Amino acid sequence: MSASTETLVAWTAALLLVGGIIALLAGVAQLARSRRQAYFRFRRQAILSGWRNVMFGVLFLLAAGVVRLAGQRAVEVFVPPTPTATASPTASLTATATLTPTRTSPPSATPPPTTPPPPSDTPDPTVSPTPARPLALLTRPAGTLTVTPPAGAVIANLRVGRFNDCASQRGVADLFATPPKTLFALFDYDGWQAGVEWTSVWLRDGQPVFAETLLWDGSTGGCGFADYDGGGGPWAEGAYEVQIFIGETWLGSATFRVYDRTPTP
Repeated sequence: MSASTETLVAWTAALLLVGGIIALLAGVAQLARSRRQAYFRFRRQAILSGWRNVMFGVLFLLAAGVVRLAGQRAVEVFVPPTPTATASPTASLTATATLTPTRTSPPSATPPPTTPPPPSDTPDPTVSPTPARPLALLTRPAGTLTVTPPAGAVIANLRVGRFNDCASQRGVADLFATPPKTLFALFDYDGWQAGVEWTSVWLRDGQPVFAETLLWDGSTGGCGFADYDGGGGPWAEGAYEVQIFIGETWLGSATFRVYDRTPTP
């Protein structure tokens, strides 16, 4: 789920691979042309140049393999990834929606449809005390878990948005009117480990409605996401919360509200 380091390593390996292939082809072509040289001196120069290109091509191919296999680990050794903020397991988040949509129209005989404000009888979303995974909703990953959750794993800047875009705040909010089918919980992370079990839990009005447990397939640091489609149908109104766990440990929560903006006559 982290793209920056992996993309850099992949591009470097690809460039070395292309350079190695070009050098090999050039060397083979020069060796073939050397056989047609009538003079010994020119033939010898062509042979030396051809073998030199072949050697460079082999070196480039070996370098491409080394970069592809060990490049990311080497980069993370010298430039450890860090999140943009530090998350604390004891943090408490409270999001209070203040948006009240209104529409002003000129007087008329028949009042036009108006957009109702968010329902006031719905409690403001708050983070659940001492969150724990809802075991009844969990489906554990297949196979035997061999990776112990790292004690230093953290997340920060957990937010909910309409788009899976870690690079910006596009579509991020804590109040959604008739949201799209899928919402994304985006978070910065650090100290994670490939193969560790992690869980995202989505709650409505304090009750869990969806939980997903997976094995982490990203790097040790970067930006990750979890998603939920509202149960496959229109999102129900209410106060929502999304929680992120690694193993049994809760790392952070974010809250938001959903309300219906359908005009009423």
